[in-house]
Amino acid sequence: MHIEELQTPTHGVDIEMLAQLHHVEFGGAREFSSAAVAATCFNFTLDKQREQVNCWVAYNSKGEAVGYLAATIERSFYSFRHYAVQQMWYVVPQYRTGQAASALIMAYEEWATKRHCERIYTQVEHDSDPSVTERVFKFLTFLGYNKQGYIAVKVTNIKQDETDDPGTHRTLGADEAQQVK
Repeated sequence: MHIEELQTPTHGVDIEMLAQLHHVEFGGAREFSSAAVAATCFNFTLDKQREQVNCWVAYNSKGEAVGYLAATIERSFYSFRHYAVQQMWYVVPQYRTGQAASALIMAYEEWATKRHCERIYTQVEHDSDPSVTERVFKFLTFLGYNKQGYIAVKVTNIKQDETDDPGTHRTLGADEAQQVK
């Protein structure tokens, strides 16, 4: 098992594939856009020093992508201190009892610590199986995380444009990435 930071279009394709699996398992009726995932991955690569955003991919010994974690750094509303905020985190089911989740969290924590984040936030949700949420939270507790507050979600049912073209999304950002070098 090894972790790689999002750097290349190949990493983006791997994250997109994992995001699709993530959505199928957890997302239920939520909207999913492959183009949005590709655009987000590309935008992450624009922050070369990884000061505000980062994403990591876990690979098994065969080089197959088995998990990812995306995070941002936010400044506190009340001070000039910074917080690391996990945005997405997914590990394919057959690798959930192994090292993938731990390795992704460790990469996230190392990144946040190097950037002097006062707090490191994680979140866990599963739309169709609350027992998965509890199991992951127990894992996070083992790693030293504490439950703080509660996240409430209200779905507004506002629909956006249906502009996802699955035939072109895999190259989104590839040309731009070459120009940025």
